[in-house]
Amino acid sequence: MKELSRLQDNIETFPNKEAKAVIEEELGQPVSELFSSFSEEPIAAASLAQVYRATLKTGEEVAVKVQRPGALSTISKDLYVLRRLADVMQPLIRRFTADETDYIALTETFAEGLYTELDFRNEALNAIRMEELLRESLEPEALERIVIPGPLMSLTKRRVMLSKWVNGVKLSTLPAQEIRELISVGQEVFLTQLLDIGFFHGDPHPGNLLKITEGPDAGKLCLLDFGLVAQVPREDRELIISAVVHLGTQNWEALIADFQQLRFLAPDVDQASLVPILQRVLGPYLRGGGAQAFKNANFQALTQDLLKVNLEVKFSIPPYVSLLARSVATLEGVALQGDPQYQIVAMAYPFVVRRLLQNSNRRSFAALRELLYDPKTRRMRPQRLATLLQASLGVVAGASEGSRSGFIDFDAVPEEGAPAKDVVRFLLSPAARNLRPLLNAELAYGLDLVLRRTSRRVRTTLQDLLQPRLPLLGRLPAPPAPPLLVPVPRNIEGTGAELFDKGLAVLPAEDILDAVLPPLGTVEDVDFGTFRDAFQGLGIDIGNLEDLVPGVLRAAVRAVLGNGESAELAEALRQALGAEFRETLASEVLASITEELLRTWRARLAAMDALQ
Repeated sequence: MKELSRLQDNIETFPNKEAKAVIEEELGQPVSELFSSFSEEPIAAASLAQVYRATLKTGEEVAVKVQRPGALSTISKDLYVLRRLADVMQPLIRRFTADETDYIALTETFAEGLYTELDFRNEALNAIRMEELLRESLEPEALERIVIPGPLMSLTKRRVMLSKWVNGVKLSTLPAQEIRELISVGQEVFLTQLLDIGFFHGDPHPGNLLKITEGPDAGKLCLLDFGLVAQVPREDRELIISAVVHLGTQNWEALIADFQQLRFLAPDVDQASLVPILQRVLGPYLRGGGAQAFKNANFQALTQDLLKVNLEVKFSIPPYVSLLARSVATLEGVALQGDPQYQIVAMAYPFVVRRLLQNSNRRSFAALRELLYDPKTRRMRPQRLATLLQASLGVVAGASEGSRSGFIDFDAVPEEGAPAKDVVRFLLSPAARNLRPLLNAELAYGLDLVLRRTSRRVRTTLQDLLQPRLPLLGRLPAPPAPPLLVPVPRNIEGTGAELFDKGLAVLPAEDILDAVLPPLGTVEDVDFGTFRDAFQGLGIDIGNLEDLVPGVLRAAVRAVLGNGESAELAEALRQALGAEFRETLASEVLASITEELLRTWRARLAAMDALQ
């Protein structure tokens, strides 16, 4: 990164006279008529253009970007040589390595991007489009901390572009602490570009990332130069998220399938031979790879390791991926100057988790199920759920400075997590919409376990209190009470059960409760302990439910038997939950949980022998 910055800083400028001639030719007016002031020397120079600071006659300060004279001719000659080189090298590469990349197509895509970049009107339109897309997609906290200087389209032509002037310094020249603060914003912006909108800045080098130092936007991150951009198809964005999950769970077969659909691997690749190669190359970057393996576990190191397998595996690089890899490596290079242990993939983990929970597409939902559910027991893994929820709020185990432990660990729960109220609020927000259908069923199952355990304890306590106590002799057996008989409809709605006939059956109330809320089995008893801990983590104290269980039971029986509405049960459940949960629990979520409980209870009641 230092060498690249030095190279950029040492680019030779071209004469001001030539620059002014280009301006006058493109804009059709003398510089003196366009501007009230114009800097004597360029304030920045790059391979394609240099930039001046000027003031329009209106008093507005602007940056004037002027293309180097002869740039089109020079680049065309270079691209011709590069294209001929690709013609010669591609057959040799494919003969002596397993690399299946179409370097001819890659060169042509690169050429197309360069020619597009040479027309500054495209850059101006890209900047406008990027600002609009980020405004629609970026989280408000990050949106408030970035600035994209607006171009002046009426004064932008093929070789000249005017945009709003900002006073700032290169991000790479700042103290480490300031780099860390702003690179987190840049990371959020870049990941939003890549995974949300599929339109990303292809050249985030140090000169294009500034900290604004003056004016109302002081302290914000300024993004410059949108001449080189790339687009990622929606399907590929979904596959990238899926691949991150499969990498984290070390599901190598599924990861290979993702790579095939991303066109990294050929459809006929030998999976049996590829799995051990991926384990060898990628394994050290995952949990269990050993602390030493993570010493230099950044994206650039990972890229180098992946390139080493090109003699063993047939792989190819889609055109946009080469630009993406360059952008990621460049952004990470800037970040490493502020934090030598920075790992962009690890730091991107919370963002990926949020998208996994939020995206409603089929592939993300399948990846989420795979991540959360144990394939053997088919039960949700509470630890994984806790890890994902904490990560979605930016709390990741081992993410503190000096304690990085690898790229991805879906099983590491942070010691100090986010407050329960924040977790609940996130669960009920649109950001967790992909998780709620799964969580509603699990929450209904957990509430069923809690009610079954607690209701039996309440019934035992009530029965014990009704038994008379005599001095010295203790309690005497209570006289048998006549059973409370309850009419039960034979055709119970919502079960799908086919019963022999309709009408009513009269059953003891105790039998009905035993059928609807039976004793816990051994496995369910273990699950109860897990859910008890999970509920307590959400601010729900199971011990406080006992006083409210009679009301819940009454509403439950009425709803199951058809004498009450599900809304009555939903309200009883709401009151039984903790205060913090009651404040944030959305009505539609509670209604979904209630319906799930009623389906379960009605099915149990319909299965009673007396109703057959």
